[in-house]
Amino acid sequence: MYFFIILILFIKFACKINKINQLLNLNIMIMRKTVIFFILLVSAFAVTNAVNIQIDRNAPPTSNTRQRAPMLTPVVVDLSSTDLYLNFTNSVGLATITVTDSNGNIVQQDSIDTNLNNELYIPVNDLVVGEYTLTISYDSITHPGVFTIE
Repeated sequence: MYFFIILILFIKFACKINKINQLLNLNIMIMRKTVIFFILLVSAFAVTNAVNIQIDRNAPPTSNTRQRAPMLTPVVVDLSSTDLYLNFTNSVGLATITVTDSNGNIVQQDSIDTNLNNELYIPVNDLVVGEYTLTISYDSITHPGVFTIE
């Protein structure tokens, strides 16, 4: 009889220990998820030194074509201390990117096939202080933008 009482008490004790372990593991998992959430939240609002370059979306076409409807610019351009970062949000085919100085001299020219790659980095750390014009051309469309190296 005592054997069964001791066995039942041992089983109850084992169940309590098991429940405590489950609660501790659950609390550890919740704590890990909370820490990861806060790390991701802080990194999402981290300050960067990139400057968004305004691209003129109503530039006239470079050839005689029919009138087009207003459109969104399919490229976002950011300037950091070391490079220009172009991110094509939509594929436009082959695009030519030209950087000219204030005298109209071409200082950098690149082409990108946006069907294969949507990002382009153009180094600007070798450029002298001044104002530059960025021109993005594809099909019969030209988007100019202006940025300054300080």
